[in-house]
Parts: sequence; C-alpha cells; structure tokens
Amino acid sequence: MSATDLISYMLKHAEEYDWQVTVGDILVETVKKKIGGHPRGRAVYFDCYDAEIMERYIKDADIVISLLPPGMHAAAAKIALQYNAHVVTASYASEEMIAMHEAAAEKGLTFLNELGADPGIDHMNGMRSINYIKKKGGEPVAFTSYCGSLVAPESNDNPWGYKFTWSPMNVITAGSAGACYYRNSNFRCIPYHRLFANPKIIAVPGFREFEAYENRDSVAYRKKYGLDDIPTFIRATLRHPGFCEAWNLLIQLGVTANNYHIEGSEHMTYRQWIATYLPDTAESLENTLADFLHIERGGVLHQQLLWTELLSDRPITRVHGTPAEILLDLLLDKLKFNPGDTDMLVFYERIEYKLNGELFEHVSYLVTKGIDHWHTAISRTVGLPAAISAKMILTGKIKSRGVLFPWASEVYDPVLDELEELGIAYTSYDNKIAHSQYDS
Repeated sequence: MSATDLISYMLKHAEEYDWQVTVGDILVETVKKKIGGHPRGRAVYFDCYDAEIMERYIKDADIVISLLPPGMHAAAAKIALQYNAHVVTASYASEEMIAMHEAAAEKGLTFLNELGADPGIDHMNGMRSINYIKKKGGEPVAFTSYCGSLVAPESNDNPWGYKFTWSPMNVITAGSAGACYYRNSNFRCIPYHRLFANPKIIAVPGFREFEAYENRDSVAYRKKYGLDDIPTFIRATLRHPGFCEAWNLLIQLGVTANNYHIEGSEHMTYRQWIATYLPDTAESLENTLADFLHIERGGVLHQQLLWTELLSDRPITRVHGTPAEILLDLLLDKLKFNPGDTDMLVFYERIEYKLNGELFEHVSYLVTKGIDHWHTAISRTVGLPAAISAKMILTGKIKSRGVLFPWASEVYDPVLDELEELGIAYTSYDNKIAHSQYDS
C-alpha cells in the first residue's frame, strides 16, 4: 500500500541512470499494475520466507529497497551483504540488521534504515531543527514529535475516523510494546493496557486538533539525536479525535492480542467469538459488552463498537486465527480505504530551547494529502524518502558505509530539499514563550 510512489520514482529515473527496476511481491498482478508496462520495470513473485527466491533476485542487484515489515528486512539484507548490494529500508532496524554494520562497512556497502515517514521524515526534520537551534547558540530543553497517517476530513465517514492506508496488522498491534519517554527529567513508562486511555490533544496550526498517544521507545532517540540529557523527549502518534478511547476498549476486551490462537475460529461467528470474552448473564450480549467495559449502554462508545459488527452473525473465515488476525479480517472491511477516498499525513514537531537566558519554542508542521487512490499520502511520504536516498547511494552522493540512519546532514538535507521540490515541505516558526509547556 505504500510502495506506489517508490516504484514510480525509480522508474521515472531509470532511463536517466540506466537502471533496471525489479519489483517483487507475493501479488504479482498488483506489481504489474504499479509498474504500468514501463520497459525498465519487471514484476516478479517474491517471498521473503523463501531464501532461494530471495537469492535469485538479490544476487544481481546493485541495491535492495525493502518495504517489508521491520522484522523481515534482515533476511534480505543478509543476502544483499553476501552479494555486495546496498540496502535501504523504510522502517525500524532490528538488532539483527544493526549487527551487520561492520561487515557492511568492510565491504563498502551502505545499509540505510528508517527512511520512510515515521520513522524517516520525522527524524530528518527533527535533526535539521535541532542543528538549526544549536547553530544559533540555543540549548534544546524539550523535544516532542508527532506523526499520523490518517484519512482526510473529506473522506472521514465512519465513527472511528480511521481507514487502513498502510500495513493493517501494524495498526491492529500498534502500541503493544507500551511506550517509554522522558518528561521533566523523569523516565516514564506507559504499559499497553493504558497507552490509549488518556490521549493528549495536539493542535496543528491552521488545521485542527488531534489525539496523540506515546510511540514505542522514545528514550533511545535522545542519544541518537545528540540530546543525551534533554529533560523532555517524547515521540507520539496522531489519530482523529474519538479513536483512542474506543480503541482502548478493544485492548481491554483482549481482541488485539496476537500471541495465542482461537481453536476452531473458522467455525464461529463474530458474535460467538466475542461471547467467549464476556461473563454469562441474563442480559443481552450488547448490554453485557457495555457493562463489562464500563461504558454507557447505547452511548457513543457503545455505538462505535457495535458499528464494527463485532456482535454480528458474520462468520469468521480465519482458520485457527489469533484475536488480532480475526479482528483484522473484520476491520479490513469496515475501515476500508475505498476508491475516491483521500488520505493525509500529519507531522507536528515542537522544540523548547533556551537562548540568552530566555525560553523559545520552535514549531514545525506538515500536512500533505494523497493525490489519488494509488498515489496516497502514505505512499508518497514513505516511498519517496527511500527512493531519493537510494538514488543518492547509487550516484555516490551518500558516501558513508555500514548500517546507517538519517540523522546525518549528508542524508537529511538533500532528501528534505528534494521532498520540498515534490510538494512535501514543513512550515516552521519560532516564538518567545514565558514558561515551559512541560512544567509540573
């Protein structure tokens, strides 16, 4: 879902740089549509669990660009390392990937990671902002960064304010590892079962308010950004208002779990499945659900849950599925991104800094919408940074070697500059402020 603009960009420049672009996926017909008959494009069947198939196509490559889920990059990267190919990924690097640093550097290879939207564009603008502040003598004291892949307001026509525009299973399991961050020099952790319960409200200038929940492990990025001792450092995810509290109910119910299987799920309806999580009472299942979750019967949250058809007689098709897989199959239909829908990416960053004894804020924000059903906002913001960086590696403009990330100006300046030429650009401003937003 997020590969379209990456493919288009590589093919657009293929003649200029004499590239042959091979695109692999399990769904070859979808790849053929995205290549669109381009003479320098080739669609092939690719399975990241099949080492023989991966080797067949990677062994002749100059560079491998992976839009697989994070845990799958390393398998392709190992083969790329064996056959001397560079690697670019658009998501988080696993420990297995990071462990290849020395071997890649020795072979003169660049394995560049986190070159998507979040992680990716957020990193690059964050580092540009931090260096801008430091260059003029400022001292950052609070860094907050927010990103959300959302449906645009004009296509927001369901009670959840959400539609799947990127990896759906990642949405279902988002936040399952909880979140850690620093606030006022205090290390804070939020476990999964509380992560969506109390979202923060974030107002993007000139646009609207969004909900935000803390994102994964923010702590590790303090050092990566060169802000080892900054008192406040928070990375978070944005959603339309009304999403988080309702999603929290699904977590409390237990249906987002992906660590066990439902025996005989294919013989159940969704109503029968949900009944297994609820106490036996004389009340209707609808009322029992509301009472169990401590929400008002017939209220907004109750209606939001019932709209999903969790209590319908729709048959479950997933065989021996996990709760997350069973829920996913239902929501893929209910939260479907339809032809004619428009998505958007929202980035918001705020840095407090001290300068000459006074306190200032540096605010950066970006809202970009999709062009059409194929060239979505998520496809552009995930695919284009990866494609631009791949071009820079192939043309020798990125010279650093080993397992790398986009916090070096060698990467983020040219990528952000070209994204601006393509219509994806931040608006930034500075204000003097009287006191910190994060004072207790």
